[in-house]
Amino acid sequence: MSHHHERAARIYRESLVIDCAVPVLMQDLRDWRRYYEAGTTAILGTVTSTDDLPATVEKLSRYLELIGANPEELTLAQSSQQIVKAKADGKMAMAFHFQNGRPLGRDAGMVEVYKRLGVGVIQLCYNYRNNLGDGCLEPENAGLSTFGRDVVKKMNEHGVLVDLSHTGVRTTLEAMDCSSKPDVFTHANARAVHDHPRNLTDEQIIAVAAKGGVIGLCSFPAFITDKTLRPSVNDVLAHLDHIVEVAGIDHVGIGTDYFHDSGYRLNVDLGNWSADEYPAPPWHYPLDGTNTVELAVGLSERGYSDEDIAKVLGENFMRVFAEVWG
Repeated sequence: MSHHHERAARIYRESLVIDCAVPVLMQDLRDWRRYYEAGTTAILGTVTSTDDLPATVEKLSRYLELIGANPEELTLAQSSQQIVKAKADGKMAMAFHFQNGRPLGRDAGMVEVYKRLGVGVIQLCYNYRNNLGDGCLEPENAGLSTFGRDVVKKMNEHGVLVDLSHTGVRTTLEAMDCSSKPDVFTHANARAVHDHPRNLTDEQIIAVAAKGGVIGLCSFPAFITDKTLRPSVNDVLAHLDHIVEVAGIDHVGIGTDYFHDSGYRLNVDLGNWSADEYPAPPWHYPLDGTNTVELAVGLSERGYSDEDIAKVLGENFMRVFAEVWG
């Protein structure tokens, strides 16, 4: 084992390792084990990206049952301290994450209801327009709605983190302007490295960092590079290097966004994905929840310090969780 592998394995073992985009649980709840067995400290489990209120509440009951059925391994995280305790107890913490504001319906008061059920992070839009604003695939780029402003304020009030992934550029900038807390992109890369509508402009990167927020590096192949359908960890790290150059080391983390190929057709048929922006499988994720330590190896090879590697693995997101969740 090389010096970098040994060093990375040690830092990984000692660090809080957080993956802020785990949509594969929508396909199969049993996939929590892939993260647990890899030594992940905490995940944001995506509950839904498309459902309305009734279907979402039904799914939340399954997630709560899952945690209840695995008390030795899983724990619900509603504060940053619960993540620290999970690490000490050898458990994996899970917070619930919506990748769409659709489960709110037209009622900003649902933010508090969902918070009580363990939903710590809500993404405003999913690619297209909803009641809150425009997603990143809407050509009009119309920005945050009046209802969206109400929701952001409720999220600030009740300690729910505002996630701007998949959300239109103007909507993200207006939401950050409206929000009194740090905001995040749980899973997104840099447009300067790979020009894709799901990736972030430098303006967005600077804006989220200025508020103390964090961007989770995304491992979905089409968002990493167009040169190959088999991007490497180094291709992911090219996005990290750019974000660090633009915003500094304190504003980047992990949101691998791993999802089985089998969900592709369903998402195209539901109208959530465009076949142009989400190329058909096979998908080869350089990071898939089982091998996050490889990110630490790559950071070591690039000469990042122990402290900086720990920041990327989880400390940066922990800082935001502490501020927003308490």
